[in-house]
Amino acid sequence: MGRDDVIRIRVDMARAVTDFLDLLARQAAEGETRAPAKPANRAFYRELAPFLLEEYTYIAPEVGGVIGVYVGLADGSLYAAGEEIPEAVVDALVADGKPAPAYIYVLLAQPAESTVIDTFLSRLVAHIGVPLIGVYAGHDGAMTAVSCCTDAAELLRPDIAVALSEVERHLTRGEILALYESRSRRPDGRAYARLTYDYDRHVVEFASAADRDDFIRWSERLCEWAFARGWAELGFATAYRPAEVAAVPPGDVAAVALTAPSSWQGGRPWQAFAESEPQAAEIVHAYWDRVIETIAEGERAR
Repeated sequence: MGRDDVIRIRVDMARAVTDFLDLLARQAAEGETRAPAKPANRAFYRELAPFLLEEYTYIAPEVGGVIGVYVGLADGSLYAAGEEIPEAVVDALVADGKPAPAYIYVLLAQPAESTVIDTFLSRLVAHIGVPLIGVYAGHDGAMTAVSCCTDAAELLRPDIAVALSEVERHLTRGEILALYESRSRRPDGRAYARLTYDYDRHVVEFASAADRDDFIRWSERLCEWAFARGWAELGFATAYRPAEVAAVPPGDVAAVALTAPSSWQGGRPWQAFAESEPQAAEIVHAYWDRVIETIAEGERAR
């Protein structure tokens, strides 16, 4: 039986543009005078939106956890699901009105059986309400493509062979992580992470990729530790997910620099998890409070 640690979802952007232009034409014929200035651009974002807003972790717990969701575009660029795709990039992709497909890459914490991936895709279709094509390692270990059902699933059947032929888009988990990692570091070694709390995303900077990874691992441990003890009771109700690797911010955007937990007060943030209550909570909060205070000070100074 096949197993894979990446679920690839093919998004047909050419069809999305055609469908949106047809919709605008019908609306114009009915007397609607408003229309977007860049309809192909809007169609691209409109088609991606349901995938980028989805909380994949909760769709099918059977897959064993989702460690990241990325969008791969035809120009070779890769974006995290929570990241903004620049207008100029989309404009270039839709310039001829027939853009190549985008791929959504759902990275799993561990390889899942193909039957479990089928379940995941079926539930995703139910969530977003549109048919889709999924690509993953099938029963014999070779790549397979499936159309996941809605009433319009028949429309996708001709695309299955095309999806299988797009082998350059069938990236492995290692390739995806390496590609995105290359976008997260500056030439001088500084590296970036995205931290979500209070339902807002903040990009933070570290002196090195090692420091950035140390912070991400600590945030993962924090989430495990706080979840086991009660988020709200410990005062972490607004910090509900670990930090993630983030791309280098655009040149005109300054990120707040943080000190990694292993370098703060001799590594006390890590040592805290071995302490008994309430000492552990006090130490963890000291570092966490310093993190969010530093972010707030940096953002106020912009």
